[in-house]
Amino acid sequence: MSWVSQAWRGSAALVALAAAGAAVAGPIIVRSQGPSARLYPPGRQLAENATLSLKAGDQLVILDGRGTRTVSGPGTFSASATSARTGVSATAMRILSTQTAQERRGGAVRGGTAPATRSPNLWFVDMASPGPVCVADPATLKLWRAATDADAQLRISGTGSAGAVAMPRGVSTADWPQALPVTDGARYRIEGAGAEPVTITFALLGPNPAGLEDTAAKLIERGCTAQLDLLIETVALPGESR
Repeated sequence: MSWVSQAWRGSAALVALAAAGAAVAGPIIVRSQGPSARLYPPGRQLAENATLSLKAGDQLVILDGRGTRTVSGPGTFSASATSARTGVSATAMRILSTQTAQERRGGAVRGGTAPATRSPNLWFVDMASPGPVCVADPATLKLWRAATDADAQLRISGTGSAGAVAMPRGVSTADWPQALPVTDGARYRIEGAGAEPVTITFALLGPNPAGLEDTAAKLIERGCTAQLDLLIETVALPGESR
């Protein structure tokens, strides 16, 4: 699927994450289904030289520093992609960056009025997705909407606090209101985005930089399913799915 891209700070920190102990590095299972799913649960880290024995009906999505790939049984597969490693891709850098050239504090991005397929950044608060929202950098937190063909007057409310955000036609992002605390476990209801109200709960990930693998592990750990799905889809390696 196509997605909306913006100009990004290529040298910006990729992601801010708090990891207890060593950061995850190397292949990690991010999706698993089929008869062998209990042997390969999401979040399981694999050795680079690991061999996966899958049965008919098994399907795993594996993520490493290059992106994600899908393997389906029956068969025996390597945990690592067979092609040469190229490091974190430009696509991964864009989706993981917490700051961009156009999306600084106090700014908003204008785009076309056609709905975007998916959010261009992992850390945007997608106003159509309820549930846990993992936050890498509270100071740069932004709201994002897919359809920008009309003005939106958002109402955001939480325990003892409330705020409003205006999003003019053609604007896809807006800063999170500074008056509303972005703290771990904070719960907010967002209304006025042109759809049913959604309730989100923040999960703060902390200050330690990490890459794709550690990002995925933290999203799984904190239950940020929508962001995990976005990460998997955005960094999928072409030509390596089966």
